[in-house]
Amino acid sequence: MNRLLRKNISAWQIGGYAVAMLVGLVIVLVAFQFYRDVAGAFGADGQEELVGARNLVISKPVGIKSTLTGKTPGFSPEDIADIESQPWAGKVAPFQAADFRVWAGVDFGGRNLSTSLFFESLPDDVVDVDLSKWTFDPSQPEIPILVSKDYLTLYNMGFAPSGGMPVVSQDMLGSIPLTVRLSGNGRSEVFPARIVSFSSWLNTVAVPQRFMDWAHGRFGGDDVPQPSRLVVEVTDGADPTVNDFMANRGYEVAGPQADLGRAAYFLRVVTSVIAGVGGVIALLALGILLLSLFLLVQKNRRTISTLLLLGYSCRAVSAGYIRLLAVVNSCVLVLACAAVLLVRGLWTTPLSVVGLEPSSVFPTIAAAVAVMLVVTAVNIVVVRRLVGGCFRA
Repeated sequence: MNRLLRKNISAWQIGGYAVAMLVGLVIVLVAFQFYRDVAGAFGADGQEELVGARNLVISKPVGIKSTLTGKTPGFSPEDIADIESQPWAGKVAPFQAADFRVWAGVDFGGRNLSTSLFFESLPDDVVDVDLSKWTFDPSQPEIPILVSKDYLTLYNMGFAPSGGMPVVSQDMLGSIPLTVRLSGNGRSEVFPARIVSFSSWLNTVAVPQRFMDWAHGRFGGDDVPQPSRLVVEVTDGADPTVNDFMANRGYEVAGPQADLGRAAYFLRVVTSVIAGVGGVIALLALGILLLSLFLLVQKNRRTISTLLLLGYSCRAVSAGYIRLLAVVNSCVLVLACAAVLLVRGLWTTPLSVVGLEPSSVFPTIAAAVAVMLVVTAVNIVVVRRLVGGCFRA
């Protein structure tokens, strides 16, 4: 029976379907894997991947009015509520600036250095620091401090060479005890302090929120000023409406994070277009196969009808065609996965050079298996319906 049914099968048609399906599937899988590997390339320390959540530090621009009044423009509760109402916005955390004077000193290399400083605080779950070190106890008042990495770089590359000072590493600076003097509200006290962490995305000198609340009640005024900066969690880093919102409100976004949304959106568009082209090719290949199956069944209509009248079931008559298609689809799947692994090697080495680890390839392989299972299921349904139509005719 199988020899009889395969008599009119065209090897060119089956081969054309296999090649077209292979090309389309490879394009889709390569685009998917490339997107997953490259998406993390735009991430930063302490930030999520480009296509996931990311934190933005926003502020209002300083204008002439602020210069004349001497007040930094702040965010009102209405401004914060407006940001929180946006569909892309997650948590909004305000910076709280100290409204008392801060002086910091250190005995470094036999030289006593001191400078005026500032403190800001953020909720503990926003700061990228070991929370076991991010505590404050008024009975043992050592102040933990987080400093921007940029400040240390400016010292090592600018201030230290010009001032004849030694350069320091993060570990060295973290081991040096500091002395902090706080003054305000008619009081002046000295506290020990220590730098416990450095941040690559928080451009500030931060202290724990608990310490800020305690120090404000002791050294600050009666009123808490409006926050001048906010940390906004963007749930979708590729959402292009984020930049539009910031521009329409006149908000300034600190650092290179301002351009990540555009880069993410561009990456998503490019990979979507490439995957779309591959999907169209795969659909055309499937259409070619379905047309070939229809023509094949039409050529064998009399033979199939005779077999059905002789008592063979529709499932038995269809089995030969289904086995052939299953073998072809399995070969396409294996070749497509091998091609993805081969092409993936073109960008894994450049990514590893810059210290980026490519993502796992198993989700891509799983997606390929799922696609071919769906294609095979469609083939089975179509073949059985065409064969059953011969009996009804």
